[in-house]
Amino acid sequence: MDIQQLRYFLAVADELHFGRAAERLHVTASPLSRRIRELEHELGRDLFVREHHHVELTSFGEVFRGPARDVVRDFDGLRDLGREHPDAPRCRVGAAPLTPPKVLDAVLAVYREAAPQVELPVALASSAELLDRLAADRVDLALVHLPLGRTDLESLVIARGPLGVAMPADDELADRTTLTLRDLRHRQVLVTSAKVHPSVMAEHRSALLAAGVTRLVPLPHNDTVQIAAHVLRTGALTLTVLGDDLPASRVFETPAFRLVPLDEPGLSLRVGIAWRAEAEGAVPGLREALAALRQRYGDAPATL
Repeated sequence: MDIQQLRYFLAVADELHFGRAAERLHVTASPLSRRIRELEHELGRDLFVREHHHVELTSFGEVFRGPARDVVRDFDGLRDLGREHPDAPRCRVGAAPLTPPKVLDAVLAVYREAAPQVELPVALASSAELLDRLAADRVDLALVHLPLGRTDLESLVIARGPLGVAMPADDELADRTTLTLRDLRHRQVLVTSAKVHPSVMAEHRSALLAAGVTRLVPLPHNDTVQIAAHVLRTGALTLTVLGDDLPASRVFETPAFRLVPLDEPGLSLRVGIAWRAEAEGAVPGLREALAALRQRYGDAPATL
């Protein structure tokens, strides 16, 4: 049973004539009659008494007519809900998939506490894509890897995570307690694609080159599983963030690998929020949420 069958039934019930009902519905009589027959078959009851040049409702048809009209009226009323229902205030949030879930949860919790009436729909995309969406006013607040590498957006660091060097468990450096970038000067180091986090990868690449690490192997992706396989097959090293809540760390925590902390105080993974300055007064609750986030994390970002 569908809404079209009910419309057909009601038209015939009003006209008591299949031809006139067909004209009213802008269809031919044959499909109209067929759909009514299908409806009657599904109901297991006749709706009309059909005689030569005469049609009338059966007693069941009379009973069925009222509820059918109510259903069609309610169905048509659904179209008006979009116009009649006021939009709830909302802030469109974007998040990079590789950012720690606990950081996103913390940002959303602070926003909800500061502005509980605001809806917070979340979309996932890379940092680079989210920054473009922010600039184009398609996202209001984005959780991304920092630095931004652009001046048209504002940012705030929410959490920092130390970096480590991932290597095969039997690597000659695996027994070290810490490493510096200079310790990697004579080794191949995998560098992931800059397309996802261009400013972050540019910062890492610059630091490696400044330390004399020149045997960089660029990869066309940021897939942690593929990177891990590359490390095992080739013996190359790669930088990764350390932290219990991070997918990359879990991949390298198997016995086949060794993660050695990187002793480079000026180099860390920073995760934070970005937004358009002009959005602070326009997006519901954003000004209040930013004030609360600055107060909580402005001087002391969390640890990943």
